[in-house]
Amino acid sequence: MKNYFMRSGSLILIILTAIMLMNTSCDRENQDEKPELPPVESLVMDFSDFDSRPDQQKGIVETYNNFVYSYLNVVFWSSLSSGSIALPVAAYTQLLDQDADYLGDNIWQWEYNFTWDESEYTATLTAQRLNNEEFSMEMVIALSAASESGFKWFEGIVRYDHTAASWDVYKYNDMDPVKMLEVDWTKDYEAETSSLTYVYVEPGKEETGSSITMGKDASLDYNAWYTITLSTGTIEIQWDTATKEGRVRNPDHFEDNNWHCWNSELMDVECPVL
Repeated sequence: MKNYFMRSGSLILIILTAIMLMNTSCDRENQDEKPELPPVESLVMDFSDFDSRPDQQKGIVETYNNFVYSYLNVVFWSSLSSGSIALPVAAYTQLLDQDADYLGDNIWQWEYNFTWDESEYTATLTAQRLNNEEFSMEMVIALSAASESGFKWFEGIVRYDHTAASWDVYKYNDMDPVKMLEVDWTKDYEAETSSLTYVYVEPGKEETGSSITMGKDASLDYNAWYTITLSTGTIEIQWDTATKEGRVRNPDHFEDNNWHCWNSELMDVECPVL
């Protein structure tokens, strides 16, 4: 009988040890599946080629109307990037270089303290594996002195291979979250093409429902473009990111369906034949 209990005890110990090893192994495997954070371009649209308007000097015959018209239609969207979402973007950029802690249950967390506009903040980014193809992300930012009262600035779903992501971006009115932007991003690394779309969804605004899409295709003469949809119509803007030459089309504004072009100095020119 004594030998029976000893054998039984040994068997139970072996089983418990095996279970512990399996759990440890699974936990280690889960840690090895930590998602790689997507690039900033999956969330932030590039407006650098339209960040200022040229000055028309008196006595100069050349005009800049075509570029300026394009600039004025882009500036609303660029102001969102430089204003409303500047804080979470700055925090996210810093977190890209940080290590994550594994919290268990396929959840990882990045945390970083940083200074913004002379205030100290703590950014907490949480990612969770959803399946073999996707993981979720959520960014919360709080004043470091009041870390328990942070705000969720954006959340989204990202593909592990970084070929697509979708985001909801929030702003805060009197401490209440309001969804401001819906963002969709795709990228084909082999074809060197990408697309990023902002849909403005803040309730009760004049341009609620409007959108802008930025596309890039290295194989085209005009290798970057915006398509802007407003209540007044659709505006197409295309340009070469190297030379800065470009063109714009909007039948409602120009009263024709033609392209209207500018050269590398942003001056109005006749459109070249492509």
